[in-house]
Amino acid sequence: MNKILIVTLVTCLAATLMNFSFAQNEKKSVKQLIVLHIDLNSVALKESYLKKWLKKAADMGYNAILWEVEGKIKWETCSECTDKDAFSKDTFKDILKYSRSLGLEPIPLLQTVGHAEYVLRHKKYFSFREDSDRYDCYATCKPEVRKFIKSWIKEYLELFGDIKYFHLGGDEAYVFATSPECATRAKEIGKGKLYAEYMEDIAKPLLDKGIRPCIWNDMIMRYPNDISAIPKRFVIWDWNYWDGDTVPNKVMVWDKVKRLSKEELSPEDIKNYPGIIDKNGNLKPFYTVDVLKRLGYDVVLCSSSRSHGDAVFAGRQNLHSSNIIGAAKKAVEDNLLGTCVTSWAVRIPNYETQANWIYLVPLSMKNGSLSHSELLALSSEYFFGVKSTEVFKAFSDIGYPFPFVDQQSTGIMWSGMKDSRPAPPGYIRDLIAKWKKNNNGKQWNENIGLVKAATSKILKGIDELNEFIPEAKKGLEVLQAWERAGYFQYWGAVVANYIVDNEEGTLSLDPNEIIALLKNLRSDYKHWAEYWMTPNSAVQNTGLIYDAIINYFSNGDK
Repeated sequence: MNKILIVTLVTCLAATLMNFSFAQNEKKSVKQLIVLHIDLNSVALKESYLKKWLKKAADMGYNAILWEVEGKIKWETCSECTDKDAFSKDTFKDILKYSRSLGLEPIPLLQTVGHAEYVLRHKKYFSFREDSDRYDCYATCKPEVRKFIKSWIKEYLELFGDIKYFHLGGDEAYVFATSPECATRAKEIGKGKLYAEYMEDIAKPLLDKGIRPCIWNDMIMRYPNDISAIPKRFVIWDWNYWDGDTVPNKVMVWDKVKRLSKEELSPEDIKNYPGIIDKNGNLKPFYTVDVLKRLGYDVVLCSSSRSHGDAVFAGRQNLHSSNIIGAAKKAVEDNLLGTCVTSWAVRIPNYETQANWIYLVPLSMKNGSLSHSELLALSSEYFFGVKSTEVFKAFSDIGYPFPFVDQQSTGIMWSGMKDSRPAPPGYIRDLIAKWKKNNNGKQWNENIGLVKAATSKILKGIDELNEFIPEAKKGLEVLQAWERAGYFQYWGAVVANYIVDNEEGTLSLDPNEIIALLKNLRSDYKHWAEYWMTPNSAVQNTGLIYDAIINYFSNGDK
């Protein structure tokens, strides 16, 4: 071997070692993100309420906020998208300044593929739609769409100032690449590669500034053979709201968009998603993190304190606590870039009813060796001054979800999209008719069972809460929120039973009495909602919860 070749090899080896050392040091210097998602879609929060919860998040141990502001800022790029209660830029800059003073790093989120309802519902942007009959997904292959998104990213950067990460959304794009133009391009290179090419294109202004682009995981996981088309500088935010701190019965298999049991997995599933089964032969919770890490991506694992299936008044204690604890521990064990607790505003419940779950993220990260019940007891001590798990039984029973208090069986998301349009006349009656047809009435009978069980279960939770309240040494704000949630849940169960009785021909009450009850409940709820929502938002969301059901009992629903 000649001397020149030896010198070259030594030089290359030295450079490789230096780069490796630099990369390792760079990785060590990056703080692990503990992120709270603040979603202003569907619900406009009061500035004072928002600042209060920023302070609470910082005190709990969070160090970053994922800001999903959508139409709640007075934008110039899309002035049509501005809501009635939108913050001025100066006001929001003040909120950001306050947030930064608390040590909370801002991470903006702009939906750039799906969940574009607040944009695409406007006539000016109809040509941007992937599907002319839907208004939630951009036609990503169109140059005018890309130009629009890049312009908006620039405006976001001007508003948020110095940032390290920018979330480009990208989840749940149900009709992605179905327009004639995009379908043709997808046929040439594949949907996965088209998605990656689009993301890389719109992220160029971010990468040029040294800002790391972020995207949700679900769309790239649908095309497992093309995941690596996403550049490694992207951070993948892996959202998983089902797995927890125990062995799961089912896991999400993203290319089938379905949760499957171990017995339902095919050899292809196991090949596409290595690690879906652990060394003990069990389904592995949060296995997608391992898939992404193996491919070389930095990952933020996301759990949730408000997600699909929650009642509109309160969420599910057992699901959210297990999900959050499991994800937080996984983030520490696998040394992930971070973890985020998402809180989707379209589910409605306020932060007080989520407080214990939100706190479980930093708590679990600091105390990974503790059991589920031990962590709950510490959470109770933090909020209520009582080291106990008894209050969580109350939360579990009060937060029981059932038809006519959840999304799509009220006016919330009746269309299946994230918007706030009132349900049309006849919606509840048509929905029930559909349930009665499904599987020869099986779905309707199952829903009857859920409704019939609700009253006693929620009353039990209210009794449990009342037994705990005298023991509490602090935290009355949280307990009062759960008491109010219990009140609306209970009367929601009463009304749901009236609907069942009406459908079964056994209703003995005058419908006008039920309508009067519902209008009183609507007034009560609006008054409560004004505690955390702006006045316009309180009116809008109260109407979405109650008006479709009021219409059911009136001539307007026939």
